[in-house]
Amino acid sequence: MLDRIIRNSFYLLFLVTPLIFIPATSELFEYNKMMFVYILTIVVTTTWIVNMILKQRLILKRSPLDIPIFLFFLSQVISTFLSVDRHTSVWGYYSRSNGGLLSLVSYLLLYYALISNFKTEDAVKFLKAILIGGFLVSLYAIPEHFGVSPSCVLLVQRFAADCWVQDVQTRVFATLGQPNWLGAYLGMIIFPAIYFFIISENLKDKIRYYIFSASYYMALTFTLSRGAALGFLGGLGSFVVLHFGRTKLFSSSERSEPGSSNLLKPLLIILLTFLLINLLFGSALTRFKLFVEAPTPPKPQAAASTQLETGGTESGQIRLIVWKGAMDIFRAYPIFGSGLETFAYTYYNFRPTEHNLVSEWDFLYNKAHNEYLNYLATTGLVGFLTYMGMVLTFLSWGALRIFNFQFSIFNKNFKLFANANFASKNQISNFKDTFSDKLFIISILAGYVSYLVQNFFGFSVVMVALLFYIYPGFVFLKTNSLNEVTSISLLSFLTSPIKNTIYKRILYKRLVIITICLIGLMLIMTLYRYWSADTYYKNGSSYSDAGNPGQAYNFLIQAVNLNPTEPLYRIELGYAAGSAALALSQEDASKSSELEEQAQQQTSFALSNSPANISLWRTAIRTYFELSFLDPKYEQKTLEVVDRAITLAPTDPKLLFNKALILDEFNKTEEALEVLKKAIELKPNYKDAYISLGDYYLKLNKKEAAKAQYETVLKLTPNDEEVISKLNDL
Repeated sequence: MLDRIIRNSFYLLFLVTPLIFIPATSELFEYNKMMFVYILTIVVTTTWIVNMILKQRLILKRSPLDIPIFLFFLSQVISTFLSVDRHTSVWGYYSRSNGGLLSLVSYLLLYYALISNFKTEDAVKFLKAILIGGFLVSLYAIPEHFGVSPSCVLLVQRFAADCWVQDVQTRVFATLGQPNWLGAYLGMIIFPAIYFFIISENLKDKIRYYIFSASYYMALTFTLSRGAALGFLGGLGSFVVLHFGRTKLFSSSERSEPGSSNLLKPLLIILLTFLLINLLFGSALTRFKLFVEAPTPPKPQAAASTQLETGGTESGQIRLIVWKGAMDIFRAYPIFGSGLETFAYTYYNFRPTEHNLVSEWDFLYNKAHNEYLNYLATTGLVGFLTYMGMVLTFLSWGALRIFNFQFSIFNKNFKLFANANFASKNQISNFKDTFSDKLFIISILAGYVSYLVQNFFGFSVVMVALLFYIYPGFVFLKTNSLNEVTSISLLSFLTSPIKNTIYKRILYKRLVIITICLIGLMLIMTLYRYWSADTYYKNGSSYSDAGNPGQAYNFLIQAVNLNPTEPLYRIELGYAAGSAALALSQEDASKSSELEEQAQQQTSFALSNSPANISLWRTAIRTYFELSFLDPKYEQKTLEVVDRAITLAPTDPKLLFNKALILDEFNKTEEALEVLKKAIELKPNYKDAYISLGDYYLKLNKKEAAKAQYETVLKLTPNDEEVISKLNDL
């Protein structure tokens, strides 16, 4: 029964996770996927522990990655402890969630649960489950390219693709939420599908996996993701080189296995299919295609986004600028970085001024859009080297295994912690893996390489991060490369009295099992409470944006009550309270005063608990500016908060622009002029700043200076009707 719970939890993990998106939350895709993974991790871990108690033995296996994983995990713990924002480093950046310490703990628990509770044949079964989930995702994505998004059918009952703000028809994203993320996911699973197509003897199986492979590639093509396309090519190159490079080492028995004698033919069929798809529909890397589709109507972009491919400046140029900023963060925090998932905060402190000249100059960048630079910036040299050590250990282990050799150093795992018989130091083991085993390893490595290549241009999200940690487990299971841990000598002395007490007394055993189950249930209930808090936060933010502070306050107070540790809820509640206090100032002075005090308290709490989060400071500016209309004493506080935000983001001209607007509102127009000039120095093509500068000159009766600013705007945007009207008035 317990084994079945663990098994079915993994099936759900692989089948359901990529399909999850829930419109009720502030972020539809990643947040919900991460919550689902957390819940299944709790279920798996709780059941696993109970199973060990009932069977009275340690169910744990050692793998060749134990030491690299331990060193990497230790580096992440230290980076979290030293982080500029520990809350974010533990939980992850709010809208993403993946990447924080808790997500890493979850992935590692799932990895060890997988390798410790299952057998060799289970690796293939689970991989097939992953492929079925991927096929469902691709079936979701392909119609989007032809103008019918299943999301629009489900959510608004309309056979169209216009229910998204993003142009999903031009670049599909299905249930992954972003084209690059979908492309990265498909790039990881396409090679295992090719593996099953090659080894299948049954015609129905061959057809099934041929369809899987073709649908994955078609959906990947429709993402128009260059990073994913390059990742696929890198994986394909690895697949071909590893297979044909080791062919001479095959024994005659391996050549006689199904599929081994003629791998070239099925591989050519697959590649010709992929080529045909590219000829018909083009690709992210070429513009040529035989099938010319009708252009899709332009769609408006969201006001704030992290997508680098939404038009305007070429995405590669923007990435180079962001990468430069990432290297500057690394130089400032070289050993352990600024802290897991804190790139969104520290980047603004080192943001290159040339970023102000690109079209997405005021977008939020919470990742370096290069996984390796992201690790350097947020976890330092130690985090980066241990991450690469984990990656290179698996790649080299897999390559050596494919070529029938494996150095025993990969089997050495913590003599201090585990009793084991180790091979001699220089021993080389010769393995007799079958053709299917080797091709299995090759397909997993190809998917792994695809991930590594595309991550040079992107970053991990929940589903691809999950596969990154699970894929090595599949290989170790399939090749039977795991060793049972019979005792943990360091812990045995400490746990022996407890263990004897539990095992010898049935009542104590039951109490321990009930306690563990209750802890697991409490953790799941806590996650549900946090998830519910996010739904309240979403509604509260929507009402706040719509100018309804009363309704916003009602929802946000619920969010804070359910999750009082989240600074984002607190800062938004502070703003809603401040706006509501202003709205009620004439009607109910007592209630207004109460809300004013709460606005201060919530804002102070958020800023003190997350002092490096520039987004919180931006909201705090709005809050104190609202309060300044209630009491002039908040004018100075508003300016202090603005100056603090500018200190955190010294190259951001928008903060200077906002400061100028505030100064003018406080009847400090002369100071506002000087601040606007600084904003223009940072962004010479800042149209709004030139217009405001002209307006302020007019206010000071400096008409010629105002005219010069308006004329500058016309050089930037020649047909600006607002500015033409102002010049005509002059």
